[in-house]
Amino acid sequence: MTSWFPDPRRIVTGHNSEGKAIVVADSTIPCLPTPIGANFAVLYETHEFPVSNDEWVDPTKVRTTDLANGKGIVLRVVDIPPNVEKAGMLFHRTESLDFGILFSGEVICHLDDDVEIHMKAGDVCVQRGTIHGWTNSTDKPARVYFILSAAKPVNINGESLTAAGYKKDEIQSGGELRN
Repeated sequence: MTSWFPDPRRIVTGHNSEGKAIVVADSTIPCLPTPIGANFAVLYETHEFPVSNDEWVDPTKVRTTDLANGKGIVLRVVDIPPNVEKAGMLFHRTESLDFGILFSGEVICHLDDDVEIHMKAGDVCVQRGTIHGWTNSTDKPARVYFILSAAKPVNINGESLTAAGYKKDEIQSGGELRN
């Protein structure tokens, strides 16, 4: 798949041994194709909450194996190609609270019962464990920044609405596979 945007630059701060603020990482993170038809770049991931800022270990060196994780936060860039219609959409749910910030382009967020939310650059969609999908019906690509925070599955009338609609091996990105 073509890359329409430059790879995102990620700047991470931390502390030196004297406690002074420093830059611990400053580089671009490759936004790479996935089997689901969108490019992904995971800029940061945590696996605990609250997270410890004591030690710097670059989370992008380890492969992200799910859209969200049950213990922390995932910060991901998703580039959606032009002319992605509903037939090609990944209709899915994560066990997370998601903030989708549309940086560039236009997208449509699809919900149950054919509900469509049209978004333009600067719009933010907060997904609260709902099943949804994204399309881009324009002739220009779109870039969305997603922040996914661990959340309990939604419970409706005793039924747990868990993660659904995707295969983990199709959405893995970045780093090396965990053992």
